[in-house]
Formats: sequence, C-alpha cells, structure tokens
Amino acid sequence: MTPVARDALQQVLDRGRQTHSDAVLVLQDGHEIGHYYANGKPPGPIELMSVTKSVVALAIGQLLDQGRIKSLDQPVADFYPEWRQGRKKDITVRMLLNHSSGLQNVRRADVEITPAPDAIQLALAAELDSKPGTNPSYNNKAVNLLAGIIERVSGQPMDAFLRAGLFKAMDIHPGRWETDKAGHPYAMSGLPLTAADLAKIGQLVLDGGQWHGRRLLSASFIDAMLAAGPLGDGDCGLLWWRVPQWLHFDGDPAGIAALRQHGVPEATVERLQKAMQGAHFDSIGAMQAGIAKALGTDTHAIMVDQLLKRGIGPYRLFKLSQGPIVAYDGNGDGGQFVVIVPKAGLVAVRQIDSNMDGEAEGENYGDFVDRVIALAEASGRLHAAPH
Repeated sequence: MTPVARDALQQVLDRGRQTHSDAVLVLQDGHEIGHYYANGKPPGPIELMSVTKSVVALAIGQLLDQGRIKSLDQPVADFYPEWRQGRKKDITVRMLLNHSSGLQNVRRADVEITPAPDAIQLALAAELDSKPGTNPSYNNKAVNLLAGIIERVSGQPMDAFLRAGLFKAMDIHPGRWETDKAGHPYAMSGLPLTAADLAKIGQLVLDGGQWHGRRLLSASFIDAMLAAGPLGDGDCGLLWWRVPQWLHFDGDPAGIAALRQHGVPEATVERLQKAMQGAHFDSIGAMQAGIAKALGTDTHAIMVDQLLKRGIGPYRLFKLSQGPIVAYDGNGDGGQFVVIVPKAGLVAVRQIDSNMDGEAEGENYGDFVDRVIALAEASGRLHAAPH
C-alpha cells in the first residue's frame, strides 16, 4: 500500500473513532487492510437498521435463482390472492424492492408499523396512494411484505430461511432478528450482524454472488439488484444504493418554492432559504452538514416530520450534478453502512450501537462513503474525480 493510500485509510479509521463508532472495518480483495474498534476488540452483533433491507434483497435473489419466485415482475397477488382485485393486482415483487408499489406509507416506522401487531397484515391492508410503478417513494411498510413472501415461498420464516441458507453457507452468525408481535421478522430493519459478517455480505455482492469460489447467487440477479431504479432522491437499485464518484449540490430557488407549495411551515422554509441561497456542496456529507447547520439540533425531526412525510427529500433543495456510479451501499439510520467499490476491490463497514434512529451529537459519519471512495482513488485503482 502506498503512503497516499495508507493515509486515506487512516482517515477513514480516525473519523470512525472521532464519531464514536463501535466498528469500522475495511477489506481489499477479500483481506482486511484496517479496522477501528471502540473497545479495542470487535463488538458483537449490532442492529443494522435499514441495511437489513439490503440483506433481505439477497434472500429474494436466492428464491429467484431457485425458481420459487418466477421473476422480479411476478405479481404479489400470486402469493396473496386477496390482492387479485383492484389496482393492487398490478403490484410486483420488483415494486416492493424499488419502492414503487404506491402503497400508503408514513415515513416514520414508529407511527404505524412498530405499534401494529402484524406488519405483514398492515402492509396488505394499506390503501394505494398512487398507481403502482408510477410514483417511487421510500416505503418501510411495503418492504415488510417481502418477509411474508419469503415465508410463503420457502415455508420458513425469513430469519430461519436465511440462517439455514445464505448465512450458514457464509458462516454468518446473526443476533436475534427483531419481530412484530405476530412473530414475523421485519424486512425494513431489525437484523443484528457483526462488522465481520456484514463485510461478508458486501464481499458476496462485490464478487457477483460468489463466496470462496462457490456461487450462492446468480450474477444476473446481482446485476439486476445494482441496476438503476426509479427512486428520485439519490439512486436506488433493489434495496441497494448506487453511489456516484462525485456529487455537486447547488442551492436551487425552485426547491425552496417547492417547500412552500407542499405546505412546509414557513419558519423552516425561511431557515433553509437563508442557508441555501448561493450554497454549494461537493459531497452528500457536506450537503447534510449544511442542512443540519441551518436547522440546528432538531434537524432529524424537522426533516422527517415536515419534509419527508410530504415526499420532499433533501436533494429537492438543490440543482444536482454527478459523476459515474462507482460504489454501492446499504445504509441505515444511526449511521450503519456497508459499502463496496468494485474497481478498487474495497468493502467497508461502519457500525454504531445507538438506541436512537438518528445520530447523537458528534456521532454523524455522513461522509463515510465519500471517504471510502477517496481511499479507492488513493489506491490508484479508481481514477481520481475531476475537481
């Protein structure tokens, strides 16, 4: 490793320490090149939050490869006949995976999902907010229906199916998967893994579905999972995010106007307008920091309750330009990440054992993916982005 690459790696690890991470682990070409552990040794399994979704996508891929799900475009009504009537008959497995089902949803899971006795029945009973396949919107409620499909197709609860299949094949030892009151494991979140085991998931995806020379998932499914989807705020494949090498965010008056059109409280609009006028940010982390500076300590609550529930993500505030897709990641509230950079052979994991959805003061590692891409560039295997 060159001195430049070694310095970039050290920056990834040092920032992990500064943000009170419990674990930061970096692999290249399947071998560890660096780690940081808060207590000097690897912690036990940590709940992945929405990174769980990225693992669930792999379970769907296995069932597709086995022929037990016919295709990504198979109607969900084939598994739940009560959906054969009305517009729900048009919802497909792919739409659950790419957040385009059109099912009614409240962004915060603690409002509807966690109080519900049965998350799968909650999803089945949801009304449609839009025509299936036409209005992508991040949807925890719809994703949870994947747990029901996996159970109906495999004959096992989703957690048991993964334990007996993919996890056993990869020597992965999960913690207790969080379930609803009916005993269904959530597909939206709830899976605890160690940093090493989460890195194995990343390595499997980076290697196109192969694990130590054994094919566990078809290359065609991995390609489909990482292909561009319809979600507008960022670029999502099938429960994995596609990451461009660079992003430039420039304040957009049209974005501020959209806030008013959607009924965002004027006090919030004015704070963002003042901060975003003439603003320019060169990364997601810098953009998020700029918004946090504008909104203060209540940033997370304001974003969720006043913007996201109205279908307005942070990208809507800016004119966006971006480079080529060079990385893919699963990420979750609290700052959980698994990142792969295929050209550089990199897999990187960041975990923090937090009992809250958002990061506490000093815990935000919003530029983790940016720093991993910088490491890939420093390694010489990814051409540096233009500046």
